[in-house]
Amino acid sequence: MGEFASYIIKAVISALAGVGLMEWLKNFIKTEKTWIYSIIMPVVAVGCFCSIEYLPIGVFGSIMTIGIMQINYQLLIQGIQKIVKSKINSISKSEVENEQSD
Repeated sequence: MGEFASYIIKAVISALAGVGLMEWLKNFIKTEKTWIYSIIMPVVAVGCFCSIEYLPIGVFGSIMTIGIMQINYQLLIQGIQKIVKSKINSISKSEVENEQSD
């Protein structure tokens, strides 16, 4: 694999970890000013890329794990909760409409 391709792969993996880390950080940094996250994002991006490039694989693996866990939590757990709540609300509304029409 060429050097350029290696950097592209590292950048994509770092970006995946970075997205998860940004979402994780939002649990601690609560603000209405979303531009603050725009300032933090490049620091997280550089940190993730440098960690994959210069630190032992165990360190980056840990960062990657945190990022993936956060993304999966948001997609799977919160996503399933929204779907279930939506279906429950839909069923409740249809039952109320059926009772009113009787």
